[in-house]
Amino acid sequence: MRKFKEIFRVAAVVTAFCALFVTSCQKPSDEEDDALEVSVRTPSVDSGKGQMFVNVKCSSSWTLSVADAEDDSDIDWASLNVTSGKGNMSNVILSYQVNASEQSRKLKIVLDNGRNWVFCTVTQAGSGQQPDPDPDPVPDIDLTKTGWLELPSMDDPELGYYSHSFEMRGKEYRNYSFGWSQDDLVALWVAYPLCSTYTNKTVDRTNAWAYDPLLGAEYSSAPFGGYGGSYARGHQIPSADRLCSYEANAQTFYGTNMTPQLNQHNEGLWSSLEGMVRNVANTSDTTYVVTGCVVKGSTKFTEDSDGKKMTVPVAYYKALLRYSKASTLRTWSAAAFYTEHKDYGNYTPFKDIAMSVDQLEEILGIDLFVNLPAKVGEARAAELEAEDPTTNSVWGL
Repeated sequence: MRKFKEIFRVAAVVTAFCALFVTSCQKPSDEEDDALEVSVRTPSVDSGKGQMFVNVKCSSSWTLSVADAEDDSDIDWASLNVTSGKGNMSNVILSYQVNASEQSRKLKIVLDNGRNWVFCTVTQAGSGQQPDPDPDPVPDIDLTKTGWLELPSMDDPELGYYSHSFEMRGKEYRNYSFGWSQDDLVALWVAYPLCSTYTNKTVDRTNAWAYDPLLGAEYSSAPFGGYGGSYARGHQIPSADRLCSYEANAQTFYGTNMTPQLNQHNEGLWSSLEGMVRNVANTSDTTYVVTGCVVKGSTKFTEDSDGKKMTVPVAYYKALLRYSKASTLRTWSAAAFYTEHKDYGNYTPFKDIAMSVDQLEEILGIDLFVNLPAKVGEARAAELEAEDPTTNSVWGL
């Protein structure tokens, strides 16, 4: 575990600001088809079990398959979670098993649109071998230096800090960041920006349950088929907050975004609170959100669908920082909400669970919106974090 924590305390192996997959592909014919490309970022991997993203670029319907790179025969040591689709997709996952042989092995990923096909290759080293160096390494980005307003402090050595991004209309957007507790198998917080750009519906809920590729199957929680007991797979960033693209929505179904949550809480007060936050965000330029769970003091545990032990949270919270340049009320506003992990019944006014950001920080013992003082100044940041949301009509409490 010590070795694991040393690995995962490295701040933010992220996908933001990166061209996620860069490798060459080959075409079987001379016919030009600019919209047909399949690629992976890392064409050489070690002998262990793992996963990686596959990037598909195609303007029409397509199929995807894996085969032995030498003789095109079927293989049983690697598989794809998606084998057909339409249009570009950058979060197809290739999973591969341990190579116990001393010899390396190579697969090819074939993309076929019915007229042409292209492929790229992945070589897995044999047992005891090292993979070839990454020909196009992507530098890690330190989340503590991004200045993103939604981020809380990231100084807990027990947590790993990560971030997901997605591409939409040729532009890279950050999706969400999270502080991962491997001991509890949940993210203690998930932070993200929210506005109509993200909630504008162009896709339906994907239900694309998956391991988080940043952690892999060994360390990510497994959200397939639900959790033990009567616990729902409770999103921290809701699916409905990311309906702008398939990739953005699918990332909300990673195991790292889930906690074991009572159905009555997930579908009751918590769901209503999520809807209120979306309504506020859709009338602002941007609302910065920190959603989290509290595991300290928990005596309840369950299992993910792989049988790994998960801590059941004792409470959940949301911290909100709203910015609206054209607001007739206040340009900046802040609010926080804290709920015990229980059934609140048919109706609970939001004002009963509302508090200032300062009050929530006292409960949690962490500094929320750590980059706010650099944006608005120390004095204004202190005012915002002390603000009583029940006195500000923007929250509708």
